[in-house]
This record gives sequence, C-alpha cells and structure tokens, in this order.
Amino acid sequence: MSGFSFSKLKQAKPSMRRRLFLYMGALAALLLVTLFAVLLLLGQLKSPREELAKSLTFRMEAFQSDMESLWRNVSVMGLHLSEDMTAILEKQTTDLSKLDGDADAVERLEDAMLEPLCQYVRQADCSGAFVMLNTSLVSNTESFSGLYVQRSNAAHTTSGLLLYRGMADIGRQHGVMPHRKWAQEFDLSEFPGFVEHLKTASVPIERDCRTTSLLTLPDTSERAILLTVPMLGGDGTVYGLCGFAVNQTYFSSHHVQPSGINHLACILSDSAAGLDVSKGLLTYPADGFCFVPDELLTKKNLREGLTAFTGTELSFVGLSQPFMAASGDIEPHALTVLIPKRDYGRLLLKSKLEIGGLLMLLVFFGGVCCLFYTRRYFRPILEDIDHVTEIGGDEGQPFFEELLPLSAKLRVHEQTITDLETEKQDLQGQMEQVEPTPSAWRKNERTKSTRKSIMCSFLPIKSWGPNPGL
Repeated sequence: MSGFSFSKLKQAKPSMRRRLFLYMGALAALLLVTLFAVLLLLGQLKSPREELAKSLTFRMEAFQSDMESLWRNVSVMGLHLSEDMTAILEKQTTDLSKLDGDADAVERLEDAMLEPLCQYVRQADCSGAFVMLNTSLVSNTESFSGLYVQRSNAAHTTSGLLLYRGMADIGRQHGVMPHRKWAQEFDLSEFPGFVEHLKTASVPIERDCRTTSLLTLPDTSERAILLTVPMLGGDGTVYGLCGFAVNQTYFSSHHVQPSGINHLACILSDSAAGLDVSKGLLTYPADGFCFVPDELLTKKNLREGLTAFTGTELSFVGLSQPFMAASGDIEPHALTVLIPKRDYGRLLLKSKLEIGGLLMLLVFFGGVCCLFYTRRYFRPILEDIDHVTEIGGDEGQPFFEELLPLSAKLRVHEQTITDLETEKQDLQGQMEQVEPTPSAWRKNERTKSTRKSIMCSFLPIKSWGPNPGL
C-alpha cells in the first residue's frame, strides 16, 4: 500500500510540472495579449501609414486654409482694384479706342493710375499688381498698354517697388524705378490666358476672377501665378484686365507652413494626371526643407489614402487634392503636401523596431513574472510534496503550513505499516516454532509404520478355529 501510494505520487510529479509549464505559458500569453490590447486602445501601436496620413492630412488642411485666405484676399482686392481703375479710366476718357497711338493720353492715364496701383501692391497679399488696358501705342494686335508694378524684394513687404511694364518716365516721377527687364507694353503672347479672358469677360466681375497657370515672366527667371479681373464699363465695355501676381519668392517667404515635419514640401500647381513641379509654387516649414526637382512626378495610390510620387531620381509620398483658387477658374489647381520616400521608409522601419522592442519587453516581463510566480509558489509546493512523501522525510518542517496535517498523517500511516510488518514477522516466527514442518510429519508417520510391522512379526500364529482361551 505504501509503495503503491508513493509510486503514484512520484509518477504525478512530471505531469504537474508539465501542467505548470502550460498554465504559466497560457498566463504569459494572456498577459501579453492584454497589454497589447491596452496599448492599441491607448493608441500606442498605430500603423505608421495611418499616423503619416493623419499628420499629412493636418498639414494639408493648414495649407488649404492658407491658400484659401491668400486667394480670397487677392480676389477681394482685385475687385476693388478693378472698380478704382475703371473709375479713373472713365474719368480720363469716355472712349478708350481714342487712346490708340496717343502717347500723351496714355501717359496721363498711367500717371493717374500708378500711385493707386502702388498702394494696392503694398496692401495686398501679393508680389505685384498690374493694369492692362485694351489700347496700344503700336499697331501690333497683341501689344497692349498698361502698368505692372512689383516688389523689388518679394521676401520683404516693406521693400521698394519696380516698374516692370509701363512708361518709364511716369515710374521715375513716382519713385518707381524701371525693372532690369522693363518693357513699355504687354505682349499677350507672353501672358497665356489673357486673350481668352478679354474675349469672355462678363458681369458680375466677382464671378469672373480667374487665375493663370504658373508662368515665367518674360525675359526673367521669375515664376508667378496671376489673378486676372476684368475692367468693365457700365455699358459692358471691356476696358482691359487688372489683378495681382504671386511669385515663387513671395510665396515661399510669406506662406511658410507650420509643421513638425522637417522634410516637407507644399505645392500649388496645375491639376493634371501627374504632379508637374515646374508648373507649381512651393513652400516649406519654417525649420525644414525638402528638395523637389522640377520635373513631372507620376502618381500611384498607396494604402491609407497616401499617394506615391515617382521621379527619375527621387521619389516622394504625400497627399494631393484639387483646389479652386478663384471663382471663375475653368479648371482647378492642385494642392500637394509630400515628404521624401526615404523618410517614409525610415518611419516604417522605426515603427517595426518599436513594435518588436515592445513585444520583446512584454515577453521578457511575462517570462519574469511567470518565473517569479513559479519560484515563489509552485516550486516550494513540489519540494514540500517530495519532502512529505519521502521515506525518512520527517526531519524538518514543510514550507507551507497547509501541508503539516498531510505530513503528520503520512508519518502516522507509515509508522502503522511498519508496526504491522513487525508483528507479522513475529507471528510467523512463533508459528514456525509451534507447528511441525511437513518433513518432520512424514518422518513421524514412517516411524509409526515401522514399529507396527515389528510388533506384528512377534505375535504367535493362531488357528482358525475358536479360541478356547476366549
């Protein structure tokens, strides 16, 4: 009985250890899953693409708000400029066609317009302003008289003004020096969209404000987008166009974007199948810069709403959406925010390393907890079971007091079995001494048979008749 019980306990030890290992593994897995779920709920394990898309969406919203403010300001100022220039023109003449070839009349008109035009340049959110009149001093059908005034240093709003188009003497009289690429009249072949706008100009003019595509000002490297507003008389006569210009220098200096992303580029460009950087205005964060080559970047949609922009050498990742700069635009422009693709790759790698490190930390933490739990609780239980079930293990006391009754019972049971075994051996010895053995019993029987045969041999032979002596 004792040997059978102890053998069962000994056979149960490996099973308990296996179960302990499985249960501890399940506990560790449950702990890891719980911590992982908590981190997900707290937003600590978000997808890097989702985070980047969210960040770029926020930059796009800020960029869009800034562009809406810019072109709303320019459009409103353009409407006032059109009204003021129309009033000055109608005060000078009732028939604009009479000014064709009349240099003196055009000089007086430009002299009256130049100072108000300079005031508009200083007040508006622009790099320059212009007035193009539907008259000419030459016979060229694409040549139109007018004024174009721009800042001498577009990066500073307090800088002086330069005369890009108009009569040079009029500019000098008002302290506006001629531009190094000055010309007296506009050549409409160099200003795309002007001819079409002159032909289609109509009332109300607030719905006929238009922006041009990005163009390079003639004989310069200066790129700008022009807002054009028609100048209409009370009878619908088209006197010309006026408006404002926003060039690259002014755009990047006065529309710096707030951003926590250093390598970020914000682009206002023509809307097309791809992103033509050569036909867009670029601006950057205050403390960052992202080089974008002047080339056509092809688009490819990615996950989380992101778009990949691929060039011949450099690639980018960002967002793009259409944008209506003016109410009369036939086609929208496009707003784009992007970062270099190598930064995008670093974000993905960083996220993977962070998740991997976090998982390793969780696994380590779970393993340490399980080992501590096992060492401080389950291992003493197994040692106590070995202690109370070992023969002669009555020395010392179990680690857990709950096992003391079991230890005492096992010791009493073991002593009882020992006493019974001793008594049994004593009884067997006594029985062997009292009862003969089988060999002695057979010897005794043989002795009795021999004696009987001897006695029979000494008896006299009697006859078969009646015994007279009886």
